[in-house]
Amino acid sequence: MTPEAPEAPKTSRVGALLAQAGIAIDQLVFSAITFALQIVAALVSDLADFGVFSLIAIVQIGQWYLGRALTAEPLLVSQTAGDDRKLRGAGATSLAFGLLVGAVCALVAIPFGGLTRDLLLIQAVVAPFTAVLDHSRYVLYAKKRAGTAIALDASWLGLFIAVAAVWSVVGKLSATTTYLVWALAAVPVTLAAVAVTVTPLALSHVREWLKEQRKLIPGFLIDAAYLTISTWATFGVALIVTGADGLGLLRKALIPVTALIVLFIGISNSLLAHLAGRSAREVIRPPVMIAGLAAVVCAVTAVLLLVLPDSLLTLALGTPWDQLQTVVLILLGYAFLQTSAQAAMVAAKATGRAWLGPRVRTVEFCFEVGLGAALGVAFGVVGIAIGMTAAWLIANAFAWLGLLRGRSDG
Repeated sequence: MTPEAPEAPKTSRVGALLAQAGIAIDQLVFSAITFALQIVAALVSDLADFGVFSLIAIVQIGQWYLGRALTAEPLLVSQTAGDDRKLRGAGATSLAFGLLVGAVCALVAIPFGGLTRDLLLIQAVVAPFTAVLDHSRYVLYAKKRAGTAIALDASWLGLFIAVAAVWSVVGKLSATTTYLVWALAAVPVTLAAVAVTVTPLALSHVREWLKEQRKLIPGFLIDAAYLTISTWATFGVALIVTGADGLGLLRKALIPVTALIVLFIGISNSLLAHLAGRSAREVIRPPVMIAGLAAVVCAVTAVLLLVLPDSLLTLALGTPWDQLQTVVLILLGYAFLQTSAQAAMVAAKATGRAWLGPRVRTVEFCFEVGLGAALGVAFGVVGIAIGMTAAWLIANAFAWLGLLRGRSDG
């Protein structure tokens, strides 16, 4: 054995750490886009309008979850980023899914009017672009080019902020124009993403991709569907129990929390490439680290929210902070517990146990809707926040028990 041989694993570990750091930075920038969009919309909307805005914005978040289950997650787990033929299939599937979401949004918009219709039509147009853009980010992760993904997302964030700032000076921003600016900013960035990933988007490759990944996609897709449906169900319960103003208040309280969740889930999903192919015993440490990171970030956020001037937070969210403080602090616990459970489910996915996610989310869904409705009737928006957090506390326990059971079986 040569003296240099032992250094290879160390070099490999350093490279892996740098790659993960780049992915984490990109997820931070991507989370900042969501945060900026919601902050601007909150500032220019009353509670009822922001409630409507947030419901349409969930369509895009759900599209990302479902689209990643169809393309990005199977791509990372199967480690096929070096196969151009499979990349074509994954890219084409992301485009097809975006077109499908756009068509559904356009159809749903027909019976509505006003703000709901306008936002749905904007979503219909932008859906194919955001689908391809998000998929391209994960292709870049798999190719160890996180720096390029950072540049793309930073461009989207910069364009959105710049155009929104100019628009607010020369005209008047509203919930509709804010969403329009966000959507328009995504278009050139998507075109750049397609160029740098060199991903042909021929729809003829969709069937081939779905056939090749038929063993991975169902578990991933059901997991993502539960995540999306439970979100819609929770906010539907909030709308019924507390009315449009109550929903708007809950969604404003979720602005900082949603940004953290997007960040944490993105980091968790990026682990798929890092953990793919490892045994159940080898995948425990990374989700523990992510859960620890989430705990620290949520705790620091809580401290900041307690020490920052109430007037500043009121200005930032467009609603008196004393109405939001308790709800936001409770929901930080919700963000931590959801992240911890998500990290455990992603680690299980990486070892091929994609069905842990649907089982955990079935439990979470039932408890979140049930507790949210019951506590919402009793305590209003605060009760719904408590119900959401309690549901993820239970789901978190199920997720980690499932992951650890797989470890003992392995």
